[in-house]
Amino acid sequence: MDMQTIWTITGLAAVDMVNPCTLAVQVLLLSALVLTKGRKDAILGGILFTATIYVTYLLYGLGILTAIYALGIQDALQIVLKALVLIMAVIELAAFMKYKPGFVALEMPMQFRPIAQKLLKSVENPWMAIPVAVLCSILLLPCSSGPYLSAIIYLATTTIDKLFYLLYYNAIFVLPMVGITLLIGLGTKPEAVMIWRNKHVRELHLLAGLLLLGVFFMV
Repeated sequence: MDMQTIWTITGLAAVDMVNPCTLAVQVLLLSALVLTKGRKDAILGGILFTATIYVTYLLYGLGILTAIYALGIQDALQIVLKALVLIMAVIELAAFMKYKPGFVALEMPMQFRPIAQKLLKSVENPWMAIPVAVLCSILLLPCSSGPYLSAIIYLATTTIDKLFYLLYYNAIFVLPMVGITLLIGLGTKPEAVMIWRNKHVRELHLLAGLLLLGVFFMV
């Protein structure tokens, strides 16, 4: 197991993990289920939502890797990788210094938010979390594609086991979803999680920026 790869993939996945956008999506879903069906169904919905996001993103990653190899461009992507990571780091640090909702960083664009909110608030059955998660995964792409694409490009330039590291990346990515589901199950109100998220959104961007700088010096 290559330690540089472990640290690089872990760093990029951690950036995705602290994504304020991800936290907001999960909280909206569980809030709707707690109100309409109760805490038990909210936990089931959270599990189904998390599992669906995990599988969907794994399929995205495998598809992009397949496309890269089909085009034969993997050897030319190292410079692209470093540039992409540096640009994301600068954007995240700028978001920390001068934050506003929908900032062009790892957040869902403002025009997509009403769509996501409508989808999530329509969930009245925990099993509806599956199709909603698939649709939301598409809406999440603008705010999570940067780190994931960087990880995929990095993997494409190596000879290591791609599937293992994609599984590993996405396991880290969904950790907040698992954590929020557990918190709701233990009695935490979804609104309390959203308040925490809004209070610390700038610090989350700062952490993401620092992690990206660390990755930049490793790749």
